[in-house]
Amino acid sequence: MKSFTAVTRKGKKFYSKVRYLGLAASAAMFGVGVFLAVVPGNGGEPLLNRSIVGGTLSVAIAWLAWVVAVRPQVVLCDESVKVRNWVTESVVPYGWVAGVEVRNGLVFELKDGSRIRGRVVGSSLVGQFAGYPSAKLIRREIQPFLGGDEAGGGERVRERFSLSLKVPLVVAGLHVLLYGFTGYVLHLP
Repeated sequence: MKSFTAVTRKGKKFYSKVRYLGLAASAAMFGVGVFLAVVPGNGGEPLLNRSIVGGTLSVAIAWLAWVVAVRPQVVLCDESVKVRNWVTESVVPYGWVAGVEVRNGLVFELKDGSRIRGRVVGSSLVGQFAGYPSAKLIRREIQPFLGGDEAGGGERVRERFSLSLKVPLVVAGLHVLLYGFTGYVLHLP
């Protein structure tokens, strides 16, 4: 019997299965923004004002859904593990990883005593009852790469701020196109 995990594996990448919820929320928020922009309210607001409000709301919430649900992942590379969280990306050479803790989500313990939490498997009540099978799966897959005594052969752990602007720019661009279409082609007030 196959055990359920909260992550999807594609090659050497591990994504959260909740990412589909994040994608659906992003699309739904674009729809809410379109609704706010196209449907005139009781106050008779002009199309430009409705488009700005609808676009701003859908960009903000769609981006938040993207960052929290879609963005987190763990990638097993040839010489390092890449841990992408909500707003950071850490590249950890396997020689720096002392162990992988699975008691409260996925946590990479480094040889210098620091820890990096992998948000792809967060702490949860369901995970506690089930024993975090997703974190155990990732730990099992990374184990063969670990075990070197030297800390990365001179390579350091690289951690950087990493937040893509693709999603808000795409959603804002779609709202601008929608505004142009409804205002200049359909001549909506």
